[in-house]
Amino acid sequence: MSTFGLFDEAVRLGLEGLHLDDGVLESLDEAYLKEVCAAARERGLYLEYNFSMDLGGMGIGIQHVLDEAIATAQALGADIVKVSMDLKRPRPVSASRFHPDVMAQMNAFASRLKASAPAASAAGVRIAVENHCDSFSEEILWLLDLVDSPVVGACVDTVNALMVMEDPMKAIENLAPRALTNHFRDDRIEFQRYGCKLKGTALGEGDIDMKRAYEIIRTKSAMRRINIETEMEIPLDSMEVALRMEKETVERSIRYCREVLGIKREAED
Repeated sequence: MSTFGLFDEAVRLGLEGLHLDDGVLESLDEAYLKEVCAAARERGLYLEYNFSMDLGGMGIGIQHVLDEAIATAQALGADIVKVSMDLKRPRPVSASRFHPDVMAQMNAFASRLKASAPAASAAGVRIAVENHCDSFSEEILWLLDLVDSPVVGACVDTVNALMVMEDPMKAIENLAPRALTNHFRDDRIEFQRYGCKLKGTALGEGDIDMKRAYEIIRTKSAMRRINIETEMEIPLDSMEVALRMEKETVERSIRYCREVLGIKREAED
């Protein structure tokens, strides 16, 4: 599916915008990005841009330097740049909150954020730091306090706190008041003989209390968007089957948001 085909699908589903990364874009050439910007505006879609710093050197996500990501977002007409740090954490993870090794990485990143905040402000872009399977919510808050910029806030992912053994509801409560955007996501915990695994699901079909998560976001944050995220365990040998699974999961998630959570389009509020 092309970027423009994805936009048409979003319109068909009655969505208001997309939170996208380079995996969706055929090119990062400025002329192409401006074409994408025009196509989104023509369809009345907002855009947010997602990338990774990969500070831990683990090869996770789409990597840029901050100023590159801000320029890409500006060309796209996106008003949010979501960045994940992807820190390298010592073990045991559950005991590594504010560990010196982690704080050294975050201090270095804070310096980059401070340096790039003026460019973001000039571009009309805000930077949202995600709790991306690598950080405790209190560490994100510490980082935001250190940077102390009106254009730098949080991205709250409703599942990721599990990866550092933090209560997801506590993380949502901590981050929502400082959040600029979100990844509204549900996972199912599947218990197995030798432990368990997290498996992606449609919203409302997993083990995250999505009703409570939405209530916290609705009442404790200034966010006016819900960005549905799905991470399905799709087959790798059939693009057709994988795409069908993704579409069905997104459609079920949209129905859950509308019919169970009562989330409406901005124009309907």
